[in-house]
Amino acid sequence: MPPTSRLEVDLTAISANVRVMRGMLESRIAGAAAGGRAVPATTPGICAVLKADAYSLGAARIAKRLSIAGVEMLAVYTPEQARALIDAAITAPILMLMPVHEMERGDPLYRAASRGQLHFTVHDRSTLDALATMVEKLGLHLSAHLELDTGMSRGGANLDEAGQLFERMVRMPRIRIAGIFNHFASADTDDAMTRRQADDFSRWLEERKDRIPPDCVIHEANTFGAFRSGVYHRSMVRVGLALLGYASEDFHDRDGFEFAPEAERLTPALRWVSQLVHVKTIEAGTSVGYQATWRAARRTRLGLVPVGYADGYPLSLSNAARVGVVLSSGIKAFAPLVGRVSMDQFTVDLTDVPEEQVGVGSVVEVVGNDRTAPNHLPELARRGGTIVHELLCRLSARLPRQYIAVEQPAATPVTGAVAV
Repeated sequence: MPPTSRLEVDLTAISANVRVMRGMLESRIAGAAAGGRAVPATTPGICAVLKADAYSLGAARIAKRLSIAGVEMLAVYTPEQARALIDAAITAPILMLMPVHEMERGDPLYRAASRGQLHFTVHDRSTLDALATMVEKLGLHLSAHLELDTGMSRGGANLDEAGQLFERMVRMPRIRIAGIFNHFASADTDDAMTRRQADDFSRWLEERKDRIPPDCVIHEANTFGAFRSGVYHRSMVRVGLALLGYASEDFHDRDGFEFAPEAERLTPALRWVSQLVHVKTIEAGTSVGYQATWRAARRTRLGLVPVGYADGYPLSLSNAARVGVVLSSGIKAFAPLVGRVSMDQFTVDLTDVPEEQVGVGSVVEVVGNDRTAPNHLPELARRGGTIVHELLCRLSARLPRQYIAVEQPAATPVTGAVAV
């Protein structure tokens, strides 16, 4: 028996989203030229963030598509995530964001680092000390990015410490300063804080502009920062969620986003489908599910969908979500989820769905790719009291991933693209 549920990952949509981002970055250059403002020397590059196995959708497969689309760099968090890409024969530069303090010669990371593919992140003195020891021990030359903490208070060094680290790094012949970056804490919701962080970063860079290597990549904008203002594009943007087709749904102040129209052109890349495996009728007054949180107000036809929190469908969507049921006519009807989500299943109310057009085996769209539909992922996140990132990352490995792609020729090199 084939699997009853699957995730469909639209690689063609991801390629289209890269084109949207590329067009946005190029439009800033054109706008500056038309307005008589200083034109950046190069079009900003794109760093595709593939943390947590590309938000659980399959980093290696998506990385191959992104390479075809011409992204300049990939970013992961852990050494394990970097190894997975290297083992999959991905050749694009990889930025590893986690502090790393050791590496062995037999590690695939060593080979990637020795050929300049793998870039490390310097967070503090101990990280830099560890990298210095590593290059001497292994006889390596490494590429490293210095992370500044301007308000995220997570990784990275505060401005004073970052200055000290920079001074050390410029005198280290075996460690190349390949990048300097900042990370916005609230670019989706707080314009004022984002501007403060960017201003602090700009001042720090200005004080050292004569000693920053000309090929050093400056980056700070995440997905929300990239759409908020072209000022934040620097020489590269780091985007993850936008590549999967999501962004504008979480804009807190849409008018504060310079590139809101571009964000609305993104194409959602995920569709989660299942099927009805059981249909039954209950009488008015009958309760449904654990703790009897829903009770039928009328004679009700129920459908059972083999999806639950073990698949990553959150318990918080109990009695709160709607799913798309595909009728025999091909039309999609939306049915409410009733009762609590169980480990492997949930129930939907089919009473208002034409009985003759739905039954066991009917397709159920758990998550759709229609922005206006009630099962659009950002809408489910809102109803579940969470964020799209979390819903994606909790998708279970037991769900088969089906990759949908219309093959395209490899992208031609982008003129002026950032060198990494």
